Amino acid sequence: MAVWRLAWPAVLTSALMMTNSILDRIFVGSLGRDALAAAGVGGQITFTVVSGSIAITVGTTALVARFTGAGEMDNATRATGQSMALGAVTGVATMFLIYILMNPLLAMMGVTGNAAALCRAFLLYALVGHIAGNVGSVLAAAFRGLGDTRSPLKVMLAANAMHILGDGTLMLGHWGFPKMGLPGGGLAMAISLFTSMGLYFVILLRSPLKESVRWTYLAPSLHWAWRILRVGIPAALAAVIRSTAMLGFTAVLARTIEGLNAVAAMPIGLTAESLAFMPGMGFSVAASALVGQALGARSPRHAERLGWAASHQCAVVMSTMGVILFLFAEFFARIFTHDPAVLAIAVSYLRIMAISEPMLAYNMVLTGGLQGAGDTIRPTVVTAISFWVFRLPLAWLLALQMRMGASGAWVAMAATTILSGFMTIMLFRDGKWKRAKV
Repeated sequence: MAVWRLAWPAVLTSALMMTNSILDRIFVGSLGRDALAAAGVGGQITFTVVSGSIAITVGTTALVARFTGAGEMDNATRATGQSMALGAVTGVATMFLIYILMNPLLAMMGVTGNAAALCRAFLLYALVGHIAGNVGSVLAAAFRGLGDTRSPLKVMLAANAMHILGDGTLMLGHWGFPKMGLPGGGLAMAISLFTSMGLYFVILLRSPLKESVRWTYLAPSLHWAWRILRVGIPAALAAVIRSTAMLGFTAVLARTIEGLNAVAAMPIGLTAESLAFMPGMGFSVAASALVGQALGARSPRHAERLGWAASHQCAVVMSTMGVILFLFAEFFARIFTHDPAVLAIAVSYLRIMAISEPMLAYNMVLTGGLQGAGDTIRPTVVTAISFWVFRLPLAWLLALQMRMGASGAWVAMAATTILSGFMTIMLFRDGKWKRAKV
């Protein structure tokens, strides 16, 4: 019951995130193939930017959960204030970095012409909201550390409504607004991020962490910054490894015989697949908070039981979703596109990736448990091995050298997802995470 109590609001939050992504993809799909490809690449670049904030959010959840379990609420409040300050600073830095590197990134990924122009226009608007997104993510992480997964759910409801309204008005030009196209979608994203940050502050001021907005808790402290980042940097590095590997993966797809059709199909496949893996995000949040709090209460055996319970429950749910995804792949893909070439490639993605869903569940949830314990270096090693040592070379071999095209790339993705699941199970089973220091 403890797992489900925290998991169900987190699962619904993930569902709202995925629903927002799905509707966004439908709106973008109405703008044509180039817009789909541009939005997919832009989404990967913005995810790379967001990866920097993971260094803070993972550390925030781990520290707040540990302090909450130990009854040290003053330290939990200080960790929250310091994390907000770090989030704002890194938000400014990474926003300008991506602006500077935007053109070289697009060239490296093989995106040119109209698709590249659309992607640049989208990012110029979307990145404006990055600072607000960072601070909002930190506050969501602090609430999760408290064991409060309902507040992020409420905020996500409001942010989604704002984003969808923005897409309908600014992107598509409904209700008398000018039709901005894909740049309007970027602006809608920025507005929704500022909305969510404002709502998080309203909730924060009514929470046990309300004092974190005081200057005494926000004033930069190298000791606290290092304490947060020492836990979070490996997790952020793992996210950067994943996102940069996906950039390389996109470059492989762009050079297959399917070319831009494969690049356009991947975001469709990922969005549809999110229906299967969104429960993993929710159960991962629950595992992170529960494992961290149990270790703070000096009960490592209970922490282990909670971690396994969350992962087993999630595996059942995601396996069921994988079967549904396999059987109805064309139905899900057709929601986003009617282009015959793109549709066929997206269907092949869904049917191949459906096989990997059970092991993806174990990877997601047990990684959350390890991060909640403060053990973030070893999961990062697993990510690096899976993505850079196996996935990219295997995709290059199958898709390009063996001329299997996009299907070869999907096989490489599924195989390495299964591998990472087995490796994460081994990490959690050895129990070394019980001695992690935060």
